Amino acid sequence: MSEDRIDTMISDDIVFRGRLKFENSLKVKGIIKGTIDALGSLIIEEGGRVDADVNVASLVVNGVLNGNAEVKDKIEIGKTGVVVGDVKSPVLSIEAGAKFTGNSSM
Repeated sequence: MSEDRIDTMISDDIVFRGRLKFENSLKVKGIIKGTIDALGSLIIEEGGRVDADVNVASLVVNGVLNGNAEVKDKIEIGKTGVVVGDVKSPVLSIEAGAKFTGNSSM
């Protein structure tokens, strides 16, 4: 997803704790701890960390996700991505070099 299509970004100097809701897209370069429930796309960049259960439309992980993910459209785990938790999505893409520990349901 290109930068011009990103609606909101959590930069690398931000730590957010709590329940996060959004409708469009969110790019995470910082840290989120809690829960994420959104209609839009979540992109976790390299260096970004999400310690949360996630319910979103699409998910791209190039950083770290610790938590379960329920995704409506597609999950992409990039070569620098680490996912620890169970994932549920109709499409799951895992690039060579990525780390995934958990169960997947498609």
